[in-house]
Amino acid sequence: MIHDPHLLSFLQGLTVSLDPVERFRLAIGEPDPWQRTLLSTDPRLNEADRMVLALCGRQSGKSTSAGGLGYDDFSVGKTVILTTPSLRQSTELFRRILEFKNTDPFCPPIVRQTQTELEAHPSHGGRIIVVPATDQARGMTADTIIADEACFLDDDALTAFFPMRKETGRIFLLSTPNLRTGYFYETWTGDKQVRRIMARSIDIPRRAAQVAFDKATMSDTTFRREHLCEFVGSGTPLLSWDTLENSSNPNVNALELS
Repeated sequence: MIHDPHLLSFLQGLTVSLDPVERFRLAIGEPDPWQRTLLSTDPRLNEADRMVLALCGRQSGKSTSAGGLGYDDFSVGKTVILTTPSLRQSTELFRRILEFKNTDPFCPPIVRQTQTELEAHPSHGGRIIVVPATDQARGMTADTIIADEACFLDDDALTAFFPMRKETGRIFLLSTPNLRTGYFYETWTGDKQVRRIMARSIDIPRRAAQVAFDKATMSDTTFRREHLCEFVGSGTPLLSWDTLENSSNPNVNALELS
């Protein structure tokens, strides 16, 4: 057993710097299974990991995961561009990044920090820029591009970021569902070689109380979209979630028509 606190701190920092899952544990706590899968994606092992789509339920930890991905690449000297639908969301996402920075024992020397940008000393090279998709970000180059709430971004605004990716870089698209149209939906339901990760709120135990409350207070369509990660419209569904749930419940009698 190691008793030297300095050596323990060094070993902890070394472990965190080598494993994004351990970094998440140190900064936030134990990640959910889907977050471990997301943080462990590696295009060197799986070419599909060049582009990763994560379809996430409400309050599933989506933005925190995006922040973890961004800071982890920054910590090893990469340039990261994160985009969101609005300036407010960009600012909020940057706060998630700072949660990881502030708990990093080996944080590189910072020469620039604003509400939406983090830049390490040139000898390190790491940089994070968080911009709303309405900004003109053309001309930039990045190792990693992360779009939060990608379903709510205009297709032209979203895909304008793709050419900024370096040849060896990665793209992450994270979002709650929106309409059955657009780049995210078409890619999620299509046959392109990408990694698809589902994070339904109802499958996350820590969200059980909130899911139960929302099920009792939300419309069926909204609940299915926000927590079941279904691409549904704004109308009234033919079959409600309760009807579908009861159809597989052996304790519910069959409907008899006369």
